[in-house]
Amino acid sequence: MTVSGRFALFAAVASAIVILAGASPSSPARPQSAPAAPSTAPGPLLSAPPAPKVRIGLTTDPVKVRVSADGGIVVRDPARRQPIWKKRFDGGIYLVSEVSGGGEPGVIYRVQVASFASKEQAEAKKTDLETLLPGEKIVVVYNADRRSWRVRAGEFLAREDASALVQRLSEEGFNELWIADEGRKVGGRLRIRLVDDRWRNFLTSYDRVLVQPARAGALLRVDQNVYRGTLEARVSKAGNLQIINEVDMEDYLRGVVPNEMGPGVYPELQALKAQAVAARTYMIANQGLFSDDGYDVCDSAQCQVYRGAGSEHPLTDQAVVETRAMVLTYGGQPINALYTSTCGGHTEDGQLIFPEEKGPYLKGVPCYPEVEAESRTIAGRSWIDPVILEDGQPVNEEVTLLETLGVVGPEACARSYLVAPTDPVEVERWSAFALGLLGKTPAQDGLKGGSPQMHDLAGYFARSLGWGEKLQLALDEKDLPYLLAFKDRDDVPKEAQRPYAMLILEGILQPFRDNTLRPHHNPSRGLVLRSLYRILDYYNGLGTAKATYRGQDGDKILLEVKQDVQALPLKKDVALFRSFRDVSYPAPSMPLVLGDRVVYHTARDGGIDYLRVIANQRGVSDDRYSTAYRWEQRYTRQELESLVGQRLNVGKLSDVEPTRRGVSGRVVEVKITGSRGTFYIRGFKIRTALGVRENLFTLDRTLGPDGDVESFIFSGKGWGHGVGLCQVGAYGMALRGKTYEDILHHYYTGVDLVRRSQR
Repeated sequence: MTVSGRFALFAAVASAIVILAGASPSSPARPQSAPAAPSTAPGPLLSAPPAPKVRIGLTTDPVKVRVSADGGIVVRDPARRQPIWKKRFDGGIYLVSEVSGGGEPGVIYRVQVASFASKEQAEAKKTDLETLLPGEKIVVVYNADRRSWRVRAGEFLAREDASALVQRLSEEGFNELWIADEGRKVGGRLRIRLVDDRWRNFLTSYDRVLVQPARAGALLRVDQNVYRGTLEARVSKAGNLQIINEVDMEDYLRGVVPNEMGPGVYPELQALKAQAVAARTYMIANQGLFSDDGYDVCDSAQCQVYRGAGSEHPLTDQAVVETRAMVLTYGGQPINALYTSTCGGHTEDGQLIFPEEKGPYLKGVPCYPEVEAESRTIAGRSWIDPVILEDGQPVNEEVTLLETLGVVGPEACARSYLVAPTDPVEVERWSAFALGLLGKTPAQDGLKGGSPQMHDLAGYFARSLGWGEKLQLALDEKDLPYLLAFKDRDDVPKEAQRPYAMLILEGILQPFRDNTLRPHHNPSRGLVLRSLYRILDYYNGLGTAKATYRGQDGDKILLEVKQDVQALPLKKDVALFRSFRDVSYPAPSMPLVLGDRVVYHTARDGGIDYLRVIANQRGVSDDRYSTAYRWEQRYTRQELESLVGQRLNVGKLSDVEPTRRGVSGRVVEVKITGSRGTFYIRGFKIRTALGVRENLFTLDRTLGPDGDVESFIFSGKGWGHGVGLCQVGAYGMALRGKTYEDILHHYYTGVDLVRRSQR
């Protein structure tokens, strides 16, 4: 399809939509759109001097984009700024790229031979290659994102053709080769076509137009996203439509910070303020990065993620407001404030990941608290031996909480008491007390007969909870054989099958470890008490609360619940538990580290009588709260060979070997061996070539019967490039009470935090 034919296709699809919708040619057939944006934006953040304008290249469809606003929009020409076609478009407008007399858009492939921080070095290498490769096209390409000059050879329409040049250069001794793809210039005349909501169209004489809301302060909707400020639409040299959002710096940050560091996941103001300063500094240092394309930065993770006004959040707005105009400098100049999601416990020297990043402020630093100064060991009661019941599970924690609630007395903490069989009288007494806490009354018919069996217990609990109707509606007779598919299913009396199945589904009863239900088993006291504990837990009747440990105040500990910090005393006989992988163990003493998650219960006098620390399996690193703190990636040899082959023509992959590591332990150089030679990849390219989350990894292999590598196992930590501010680490530092100034000075070595003039 020709480039100029793209509008024809779009128009045909539009006409089809009209016909399918049953609209007459004279009636508007409006495309389905998201709910309208607010008609006016909130007021300015501050009454301070206006912030500088910034321009962001938005990621949109390369052919057509729909723009609308409450109150309509105005499209203006770029020279005289006069309205084009109509004074105002009340509904919205499609902007469509139009190319006439040009070639097809597409991709060309080149072999990247080297990357340099200076243009002079790159030009010298280009001269060498022109001598070595007569007839091949050699170009120097400036990479705005990394601010480096890259020397590339060849010009191919297929990646396979570029692979042949890789092989030739490899034989000449070049070992850091990379197949890069570039957009191809289409030539011809570039223009923008306007299409209104009635599918009438107008071909402008411009390759760029300005778009603004007709009503001051209204937000612009670009497809499904809304933005402040104004827009510019232009057709790029590759024939693609590029939408650029021009907006005040501080409003830009309101659309960046919540997308780079979600306030719902990391609701710590000091961490968000550190992110706001880093994002502002990055923008200032990189303003004009993509000036050849008409904008400053992109809206993706390649620069920093920007989603406009629709993503703003009160907490991140506050972070932007309270750090207005604050930037980081080194030697009086704004720094290139790189940041990463999760650093895996240590950041890396910038130049080892990005050779052009030689800033002395980008030094690898640990992401750990001062453990000795910021932890506390607390002591509790001496009952520390787990009591294991007939189902193979400990019961100490459940019984402890039931004791604090008054369901049982202190005698219940004895092993001999818990493992002994129960009787109907005490089961009914415990049940009456526990269910009374929930406003429920036990079944009047009680437990019949002598020592209760498991099926008796199931029926009694179901009747006491008033689940008769629930058993009938939630469970079909046909489901029971499947839900009760255990070894002794046929031993369950018919009248007990529904109660058994429902209590198992709700987690109140559990099958035994030998795949049995044991319906005729006489349960121990501990087993019955555990079931009562789970009933209370099901109805949130345990009286416990979740909190974050914030430190100590004398003999009290500071616990934060929903942003409210309380100082609570610990009772001398406080019951301590530590949970690891969802299993809790009693402990006579226990370390508490700032930021630890805890569950606690308070006695009537306000003292904590029960405390469980949820041990973080990732240790005490400040970025331990990230799900990507540890990860594993497995590839078969063929899978990794295919992945590497997208950038390097290694032939049959033989091995991958880390050959150099940085200060953090990150792999900064890797050797890849294949049937077509040996290649070296350095820095950030390692992550791309191997398809891993981070360069911080170890590599394991399995071998096949022939002795060749059969699979590769990458075990790593972190997510991102590992340079600069660690976002989740900043959250961890904020949890420990650190300020945004503390956070920024920790991750950026030797910087100054200053307020930059906005004029």
